[in-house]
Amino acid sequence: MSEPPLWDAPSATPSADYGAGVERLAIAGAARRLLNAARVTAAGDDAVSEATDLIEQAAKLLEAEQMEGLHRHGVMGDLETGFESRDPMAFFPYSPIIGRLNPASPPAEFWVEGVEVHGRMNLSAVYAGPPGLVHGGIIAMVFDELLGVVNVVNGRGGYTGTLNVRYHRPTPLMEEIALRAWPSGGEGRKLYAAGEMVYDGTVTATAEGVFIRANRQLVDDLKNSPESASPKENP
Repeated sequence: MSEPPLWDAPSATPSADYGAGVERLAIAGAARRLLNAARVTAAGDDAVSEATDLIEQAAKLLEAEQMEGLHRHGVMGDLETGFESRDPMAFFPYSPIIGRLNPASPPAEFWVEGVEVHGRMNLSAVYAGPPGLVHGGIIAMVFDELLGVVNVVNGRGGYTGTLNVRYHRPTPLMEEIALRAWPSGGEGRKLYAAGEMVYDGTVTATAEGVFIRANRQLVDDLKNSPESASPKENP
């Protein structure tokens, strides 16, 4: 690569609550558990009705105060200088893939080794497609995040331009899946990255992506948007 990574070494281990407080981390975990329980429950109608009432109560309690602002999945600094942390789990706390503060995120984890990003996931029935297998759209979403993180940790973050996913073999649910991605070059504002998904030593899917670096006009528009001026901005 022509440009060196922004960081010489990974940052210190992030706090256990990812900067939002243990209560926020706990509620995201509980909601994640609820999604899975609701997906696979065989409880009778009475139990389901009682659970529905409890969920409605919880929703009303949380809806009483809502965060305002420009919603995003990570805590971003200047797009020209990058993120303060090289730990993807820390700088994307609200990611729909690896965000520990996002109840919609599956049990996936990313970490950095040199210029590569490695990961693992174990997906429940919430993410099912064909019987016993991960939905192909979920696989594409994981790759989108994985390849995007590769660019970010090497100081060249950008937006997805194209993402080509090839499905070699079915990817099973409820099994540990290994992930790996690496930068594969660049040209002008275009950034290239590639990755693979592996189960039990066999590649189940691969991906290649083209990402576009944000221009200064887009950054200025985001900073000057009405939502970004809110004092209650939500990551």
